[in-house]
Amino acid sequence: MTLRVPFSIIPPEALLPLSRYFLAFGSPLSRVSPFLKFQLLQSGIKLAPKEWASLAIVVAVCNASIFALLIYLMGLVGSMNFIMFAITVGLITGLATFVTVLSYPGVVSKRRVRGLENNLISALRQMLIELKSGVSLFEAMKSVTAGYGEVSAEFKDITDHIEGGVPEITALNDASARNPSFKFRRAIWQISNALSVGSDVTVGLQDMISDLTKEKIDDIKRYGQELNPWTMIYMMAAVIVPSLGMSMMSILLSFLNIPVPKIVYPGVVFYLILFQIFFISFVRSRRPVVD
Repeated sequence: MTLRVPFSIIPPEALLPLSRYFLAFGSPLSRVSPFLKFQLLQSGIKLAPKEWASLAIVVAVCNASIFALLIYLMGLVGSMNFIMFAITVGLITGLATFVTVLSYPGVVSKRRVRGLENNLISALRQMLIELKSGVSLFEAMKSVTAGYGEVSAEFKDITDHIEGGVPEITALNDASARNPSFKFRRAIWQISNALSVGSDVTVGLQDMISDLTKEKIDDIKRYGQELNPWTMIYMMAAVIVPSLGMSMMSILLSFLNIPVPKIVYPGVVFYLILFQIFFISFVRSRRPVVD
């Protein structure tokens, strides 16, 4: 897996050797996020918490130095003293970069959850069909190692471990431990428990598919109910407040014989653009995944 670090101006591969010199600082700072170890495991980032924290320090220092230097050079070109401004921007950039990099594994983990749950029901259905047709559990898992996104990647990892000599139950339990999706872990637990007690795996899979389908229907209904208040908020913030606010301001300023400041109109347009982007992103993040 290629190492990705957000807002890293310099490639992370070049900064990783340098970060080893900051392990003494990264070890205590990694405790700021108590779930960092699990987030790194579930996001697929093969680094220890102190290594990731030390990498975050190096990226923050590099970004802060680059931004501060650029602003200082801009001041020199314009014959202005930008030293304090450059230092302030550098410190803010460094702090923001460190916090962002430190929380990035959690963001990746949540993104993986959506990717896993997007195709989980379809993959389990194919496995159920394969098992009912008489193939082994290993071959059923092998059949879903392509075409189902993150789910296929997980089952490919499981089957690769089994082919390498790891027992099926152990491979399934290991996959469950490192997986961020609770629904995927439930499916793996169902298969693992059926293998442990020697019961029919198809019965457990059938029940699991039924439960996941009901949960998906409930999520869709809940999302539809949530849209009503959010629609009202959108109408207030993006339509009523800007239009009425501009009208009231124009009327009041006309009574006082004061012209409307020119900055107001581009300011309102800028606010509307930002709000539209935020609202669309927020609603999209709340939307349930439908496969």
